[in-house]
Order: sequence, then C-alpha cells, then structure tokens
Amino acid sequence: MRVRDHVVISTVGAVLLYPRLHRALLGPWAASILIDADHYLWFCLQQRRLNPFAAMRFFNQAQPPQHLQTRLLHSPAVLLVLLLLGRMQYAPTRRRGAAWALLGMAFHVGLDTYDTARRNHARAAALARDGFTCQRCGVRGPGVVAHLWQQPWLLPSYRREHFTSLCGACHEAAHAARSAPEGRMAARRSASPALLRHLFL
Repeated sequence: MRVRDHVVISTVGAVLLYPRLHRALLGPWAASILIDADHYLWFCLQQRRLNPFAAMRFFNQAQPPQHLQTRLLHSPAVLLVLLLLGRMQYAPTRRRGAAWALLGMAFHVGLDTYDTARRNHARAAALARDGFTCQRCGVRGPGVVAHLWQQPWLLPSYRREHFTSLCGACHEAAHAARSAPEGRMAARRSASPALLRHLFL
C-alpha cells in the first residue's frame, strides 16, 4: 500500500477515535506512518542517496525489491522484540507508550497484509482473463505479470479491469512512461474520483 494511502486511513481512524482516546492516539498514529521509514533507510544505505523523491521513484519501478531487508520494521519478529523491550520498561507511562506505538505499527502491517492479498487476487484474475499473454506485444509465458494501469490517486484499487497483463519488457516500459511528468498527469486525469468506495470493492 502506498504511503499516502496509509496516511489517509490512519488519519481518518485517528479522527474517528479521538473523542474517545484523545492524545493517546498520537503515538499509534505516528507509528502507523513512520514504520515505512525502513524502506527509505534501506534505500539510503544501498543507493547511497538521501533524496526521498528518488526513493519513491525507486520503489515505484516495475519490480522493486520486496525482501525482508526493505521491510525490516514490518517483520512480526521485529514487532515481537519491540513488544518485549516495551514490557521491560519500568515506568508505566513508557510501557503504555510503547504498547500504543506497537499497536499503530501492527495496524499498518495488517493493512499491508490485506492490501497484498486483495491485490494478488486481482492480479491472478487479470492474468487468467488475458490467458497469461502480454496485451501489448502478444508474448505468452511465465514472465507475464499483471500491471496496475489505473487506480485512484488516493486509496488502492482491487478491480480486475484496472489490471492488464504485460511481459517484463513492456512492464518496464509502462512504468517508465508513467514516471514521466506527462504520464503522471494523464494517470491523475484518468483516475476515478470515487476514492473511498474502491477500498472494499
């Protein structure tokens, strides 16, 4: 799930719960967003660059790295270690703060898990629909992937019709065209304005 989608969902949740939990929400809200810093830190170490926009372009390429090192804070094992460290705090206020922060991080990981499952299902349906054949050049085989060619500017799309099957070369070309300024503007013009209903459809 994109960073901006996490920001919107976490912020809406915090606003809805604020009358009941008040300032206690600040910790989990911040943790649910800042957990994505592990992607950026991995990028800085591997690419030796500090530019956050370059990091976003890197992870928006056709086949970005998705191994454990890029998602260290998302690992259940790391969350468990942080939970144990939080429990070792002597001050009750610190224990509560650590627990709230971990709750926010767990919420983020849960959203990512949900998003991955829904998106994988849509990708599999699109590939089956297209007969595992690239819709641009006609190549057929295991190298063909489902490319998300259209989605709202906010919140993800799980609609099968928003995916098309492309071979590796055409997939790279599609992402290169989309990353160009004119490609980004065209994508925004074609995106549906109905944001919230796409989350669960």
